[in-house]
Amino acid sequence: MKKTITIMTEEFENEKTGEKVEGITIMVDGGLKQLFEIIKREKNQYTDNVSIVQDALMKGLENIKNTI
Repeated sequence: MKKTITIMTEEFENEKTGEKVEGITIMVDGGLKQLFEIIKREKNQYTDNVSIVQDALMKGLENIKNTI
């Protein structure tokens, strides 16, 4: 399983406030798609790719925070 991830960023502007924010797109293909399919099959709490990414991001950020 090839371990790569493709992430793209784009800048958006809130039309009301003018605030600029970064949007992030994660491409779920190849080995990442295979891994996500295994996770969804084995762990009932993950019903879609978004739930996996959300949980992984929050757990990863918590881990990083704990090293600061």
